[in-house]
Amino acid sequence: MNGFKKFQEFLSTINLRLFSVYLAVVLIIPAITIIIEYLVSVYPSLRSSLQIDLTNFHIYQIFTASFVHLNFDHFLANVTAYLLIAIYGLVLATIVNRKRLYLVLSKVIVIIFLVFGAFFAIFNATTTYYAGLSGIDSALAGLLLLFWLAYLEHTSGQRMRNYYGLVLAFVLALSAGIIARYMILYHTERSSPILLALLAVTVMLVLAIVVYRYQFTHLYRVMQEFSWSSRIITVTIVVIFWYFIWNLFPERMTNSTRTVSISLHLAGIVIGILAGYLCMVYLEQIAYFNGEKKVIS
Repeated sequence: MNGFKKFQEFLSTINLRLFSVYLAVVLIIPAITIIIEYLVSVYPSLRSSLQIDLTNFHIYQIFTASFVHLNFDHFLANVTAYLLIAIYGLVLATIVNRKRLYLVLSKVIVIIFLVFGAFFAIFNATTTYYAGLSGIDSALAGLLLLFWLAYLEHTSGQRMRNYYGLVLAFVLALSAGIIARYMILYHTERSSPILLALLAVTVMLVLAIVVYRYQFTHLYRVMQEFSWSSRIITVTIVVIFWYFIWNLFPERMTNSTRTVSISLHLAGIVIGILAGYLCMVYLEQIAYFNGEKKVIS
C-alpha cells in the first residue's frame, strides 16, 4: 500500500499536458508506419514498391523502406519494440530533465540510420531487399543505453564516463546472446564461422568485465542505495532488451522466406551509442537544452 501511495505521489508531480506534447512527437514514427501499413493492406502492390528492391530500385525507396514491412507480424514486432524503447527513453529523459535533448537526438538518430540502413542494403552484395523499422529500433536502443547512463548519473551523482565500461560489456553481452540464440534456433555446425564469432565476443566480454570490474562493483553499491522506483527502472531496461533480442533478431522472418541482417541490427546499436553520444556532448552546450521547463518538478 505504501508503494502505491508513492506511485500516486510520483504521478502527481507530472505535468500531463506538457508530457503529452513530447509523447506526441515521439509517436510520429510509429504513426507514419501504421498509416503505411494500412495503405499497404488496401493497396498490396505498395508493399513491394516502397521497400528497397535492388531489382527494381528507385531513390524514394531510401526514405520509405524503413516504414514498410514484409507482413503484419513483422510490422507488429517492430512497432511494439519502437514503442517500448522510445517511450521508455522519454520517461528516463523526463526524470533527468533532458526531454528536449532526447527528442532532438532521437530524430537525429532516425535520420542517420534511415540513410545508413538504406546504403547498407544497396552496397551489401548479399542483400537484395530492405524493409522494416527494426534498424531504427536498434539505433534507438543504443540511445536508450545513453539515457540510462544519464539516469545513473542523475541518481548516483557520478559522471556518465564512470559507466562506459558497463555499456561496452552490455553491448558485448547483447551480441553474444544474439549469436548464441541464432545458433540454437538454426542448429548451425560447430565448425561454422559463427561459432568463432561467439567465442571472440565472449572473450572480449570477459576482458571487458575484468578491465572494468570496478565499475560493476560501484554500480552494485549504488543500486543498494536505490529506491524501489530506481530499481524498477533498472530492471525494466533489462526486460526491454530481452524483448528486443527475442523479437528483433530472428534470422528468418515469421511467415516469410526472407532473412534479416543481424549485422545491420548490431551496427544500429553501435551507431545509436556513438552518434547519440557525440550529438549529446555538442547539444548539451546549447542553452536551449539546459533551460527547458520541467515536466517533473
